[in-house]
Amino acid sequence: MELSIIAVIIDNLEVTKRFVSSIRQYTQGKYELILVDNASGDRAAAKFCKEESDKHFRFRKRAGLAEAWNKGIEISSGKFVAVVNNDTVVPPQWFGPLKETLTKNKRAGLVSPMTFWIMKHDYLNNSKMNMDRPFRLAKFKDALWGEFMVFKRKALEDVGGFCELYKIASGEDLEMSFQLYSRGYEIYVDPRVFVYHEGAATKTISGKRREKHWRKNYELFKSRWPKQTKDWK
Repeated sequence: MELSIIAVIIDNLEVTKRFVSSIRQYTQGKYELILVDNASGDRAAAKFCKEESDKHFRFRKRAGLAEAWNKGIEISSGKFVAVVNNDTVVPPQWFGPLKETLTKNKRAGLVSPMTFWIMKHDYLNNSKMNMDRPFRLAKFKDALWGEFMVFKRKALEDVGGFCELYKIASGEDLEMSFQLYSRGYEIYVDPRVFVYHEGAATKTISGKRREKHWRKNYELFKSRWPKQTKDWK
């Protein structure tokens, strides 16, 4: 199997239908779609998740996102592994350029397509940036959020998957970036592919509670990487 695509689902049937439709229409080559149902309460969403995936796993009790992603990775078999949000929509022939970026750059462990969030990021403030080809992120300075991440399987194996210390509201994606850097891997963004990401389509917590968890996870992340984040606010 060349490619495994992993998405975690919590209800949101129409969002998931849109995602699956784009994957089925626009993914070429040998791939498997793995949908991890993270204790959906909506029976229709749970049924769709089971019936429309190539591989499926259902948590009976809500798991942390890192744990759910790791379960998908555990049952996957692809040489490349895409760990993605289900509120994304892929364009035609999306995988080819991302695969090329990973294979042409020996130390590349992870690549992301362009997204709206990345377009707003400081990565792009460099006037020398060429938007016609992939660019490498700065080691221990730049990181990817977990919108749409395509890995070499070897890189995922080397870091042991996603860190499950981050239980709620992110942090595992920042940790993944730094874990890859610490093992000598490089991270790229490929502007040749644009993936639409709605963002926050699945909200298990919100408002001040969400902000509290974000801050807690951020402080946890900095405590694990004190040398690299000593100047971070």
